Formats: sequence, C-alpha cells, structure tokens
Amino acid sequence: MNQTLIGLLFILAGIAYGSLAIDDIYNKTLGWLVANNWVKPSLTQKLDKNSLGRKPTILLYSLGLIIIGVFILWNKIG
Repeated sequence: MNQTLIGLLFILAGIAYGSLAIDDIYNKTLGWLVANNWVKPSLTQKLDKNSLGRKPTILLYSLGLIIIGVFILWNKIG
C-alpha cells in the first residue's frame, strides 16, 4: 500500500474518531448502540482523579492519529 494512502487513512481515522467528541454525533452512533442494547454502558463508578473524561480522551487519541498520519506523509521515502 502506498505511504501517502496510509498517511491519509490515519488522518481520516483521526477526524472520524474526533467527531465522536461532538455530543450529537456520539448520540447518533454509540448512543444508538446503547439505547438498542447492542452494548452495555459501563457501570457508574467513582470517577478516577487521574481520568480526563470522555471528550478530552477522544480528542487526545484523535490528535494522536492525525499526528501519526502527518508524520507518515512528512517522511515519505522514495
């Protein structure tokens, strides 16, 4: 597979995953799965003091995917 295509796929995956930080998109996708009993939500537990929460974690991971994609595009070999 071409390195340019791999880099673009990482960037697009980061953008798609980052869109889950928007509440409406989250409710239409993963929220729909929970509402229709396809997946069970995690039990409410005491919030860990080191936990960032759902939105910052999603944005952090999506930024990581985008950075990996840019790095792959930046360092194309041949």
